[in-house]
Amino acid sequence: MSTIRVETDGTSDLARVYLWLTRHRGQAIELDRSKRLVFGVPISGARAVIVAVVLQDDGKPGTQIGGVLRAISSRVDTEPVRLVFEGRSPAGLSPAAAEAAATRVLEAISEQIVGDELVENVA
Repeated sequence: MSTIRVETDGTSDLARVYLWLTRHRGQAIELDRSKRLVFGVPISGARAVIVAVVLQDDGKPGTQIGGVLRAISSRVDTEPVRLVFEGRSPAGLSPAAAEAAATRVLEAISEQIVGDELVENVA
């Protein structure tokens, strides 16, 4: 089980990310028909939010990847965060497959947060 580390630019500011993670704490969010993300309780700091994240797949037993998601803000609060996932694959995915899954996790979280923003702006 090697460590997975994936980083990407987020699409929302730190406050929005924290609110979204808080609303989804302890919940499972579907990625597709068989895969879902399960979130822990987010912890916020001066310029970061940290939360445990687990990827589960109905077609395969156990946790596919699990670790910590960090949303790190820049010095300007209204700019998008940097998303960092660090974890492992208890299911024994190859390093390339685990990295691809972690990248998909970060993309899905960014998409979900942006989707919530659009709904809230319309209402």
